[in-house]
Amino acid sequence: MNMEKEHHVRGRSGMTLVELMISLVIFGVVIAVVFGFLTESRRSYTATRQKAQYQQGLRAVMSLVTREVRSAGCDPEDAGFERFSTASATQVHFRMDLNGDADVTDSAPDEDVAYAFDAGAGTLSRDTGGGPVVILRDLANVTFDYFDEDGNLLTALPLDATDRTAIRAVTLTMSGETDKHEPVDYSTRIVVRNN
Repeated sequence: MNMEKEHHVRGRSGMTLVELMISLVIFGVVIAVVFGFLTESRRSYTATRQKAQYQQGLRAVMSLVTREVRSAGCDPEDAGFERFSTASATQVHFRMDLNGDADVTDSAPDEDVAYAFDAGAGTLSRDTGGGPVVILRDLANVTFDYFDEDGNLLTALPLDATDRTAIRAVTLTMSGETDKHEPVDYSTRIVVRNN
């Protein structure tokens, strides 16, 4: 019986210091890999979230500009106002009589609207008569292009009064980048409904 006990004790030897050190090194490598993966996943998630938020802002502004430019020149009472009073590469100013009162200075709904891009500040502003309000920041570029009824690009910018009456479509292109320097570009062609 004593022999069995002695054999059993010899078979139950613990880990040596070398085995313990090797185990700790392997555990440390596994933890480092997992930590690196989690850190990179978080960084990627943050970049994707910022890009999505930036794109959402661009889409919202694009939708607003599209809706308003599409209605430019709405004149149910034939008041005869100038549809586009400014049309340049970075600015557009237009009018519409949405409530049919032959007056385009109403503020509810907004009937006299101007958009302007400030390249130095990287901002797009909207002005409805009360002064410009920044509606989008961190833009690299905003460009307005104008087309006649045959789809020809009107190139003599800023457009003179004759060319402004020929506008039948406006292309809006916006470019920017997220905080992580990922480029985001949007472009849309807006057909003006009121000729």
